[in-house]
Amino acid sequence: MAHWINKKQKSKISDKDYDIISTGKKTVLGKDIGTEFGKSSRDYIEMNIFNTNGTLLDSIRLDEPVQYTNVDDNFEINPGIILRKNGYFSGDYEIEFNFLREVAGSSEPVLLNQKNEIYTGEYDVLIDNSVVERESGKPLREMDYKYYIHEVSNGRKEIRLATLPIKNDEYKRQFRALTEQKLVTYANNLNTDVMLFDNPNSNNSNEFTLADDNSIQLNKNMIGGDFVISDAFEIMDLTELSATNDGFAIERRGGPRFGDARINNGDQQQSDNIIFSDTFEDVANDSRGGEERDMYDTALEVKKNSGRKLFNGAFIMGYVTARKTGFPFRLNATLPDLLKIKQLNPTLQVTLIGKDIIRGTENVFTSRQTKVGTGTTIIDGVLPLPDNGLRETGLLYDAKFELTFDKGIYSNKRQNKITIYKENLIAVLPDYNRSGVKLANSFIEQGINY
Repeated sequence: MAHWINKKQKSKISDKDYDIISTGKKTVLGKDIGTEFGKSSRDYIEMNIFNTNGTLLDSIRLDEPVQYTNVDDNFEINPGIILRKNGYFSGDYEIEFNFLREVAGSSEPVLLNQKNEIYTGEYDVLIDNSVVERESGKPLREMDYKYYIHEVSNGRKEIRLATLPIKNDEYKRQFRALTEQKLVTYANNLNTDVMLFDNPNSNNSNEFTLADDNSIQLNKNMIGGDFVISDAFEIMDLTELSATNDGFAIERRGGPRFGDARINNGDQQQSDNIIFSDTFEDVANDSRGGEERDMYDTALEVKKNSGRKLFNGAFIMGYVTARKTGFPFRLNATLPDLLKIKQLNPTLQVTLIGKDIIRGTENVFTSRQTKVGTGTTIIDGVLPLPDNGLRETGLLYDAKFELTFDKGIYSNKRQNKITIYKENLIAVLPDYNRSGVKLANSFIEQGINY
């Protein structure tokens, strides 16, 4: 398999390896190799970040490339959003995008148990950075899910690949497929059904006919071969997805008041106005009625003539409420078909990024959630809010919600994952009178910049 490697990619590997794997030849996905880019579940975009001297700083993998296409089916990527999500907030960078397809193996590593079998259960990382199974404590080791170059011919025109000690049928099947001669056919229109089951209501139907599509050609030479259905799944109706509706909503669970604590809706006014009861009323940051009005007046002043939302519409609470209740939330589906996710018994891991918007620092906290919701809710939960910095400066939280399903689409049972990123989800106001300094007003003044 030949790879085409550009100048910046070459800087990441040795001259020896570059001479082995590069022939300077390009292949076109959709013309020379299978489906067009973005149509395969194994396609991804690699975003490389360089400084102005050309030194590689970071490499970010962007899965599901189709989410970066516009209505004209052209790729449209905003690197600024991706940079900020990965901690790059200022500076000059050079950005490189590579559009890649995994043919065999993967860039993602796997964990192996003592029998060299792929381990997909819960695990813990110990203080010495060793990894063990959570329940048994047995050691695990990380290994690249790849193949290595075993030998290079004297003429440097052939290479011999070999497998790593991974005991997994899918891993071995992909390796064998690298040398197999096979015919792959695809439908002209990938959005239509090619296979029509004779009994579509049956869960175990094995009789079907092929739809009338002149690109699907079967002949006698195929007798004895394999008929493979790639990426078979139940099609969801996601036609209503858009830039303003990603299919999910993170909502406050219950009403604004939890006992004597209050979580306010936040500023939803894209104008100079602001609603006091939605922002600073009973906000619980050691403030009284007159001081809450003072924060309200500060917010009105910073919003003036901007047309922007304070904290970009984040829920607002005081540090007392944050310590006492955390953030009771609901992860809701905004499209009915996405509710099918509940049938897969998902687990949820939430990573909170607490931004100190006064000093420009961050801290990160991870929480696991497992309670399945009802109705239009996929999962109910409560996010504990770490105490670091809450009282002193307040924090504005971004949140990354990662839904994981126990059943994967591959035979090795890899887990599926959906990531939902919500910027500026919760604003926690600091102590109003801490050390005699009105930090809350400083926090509010910075809040208009987000």
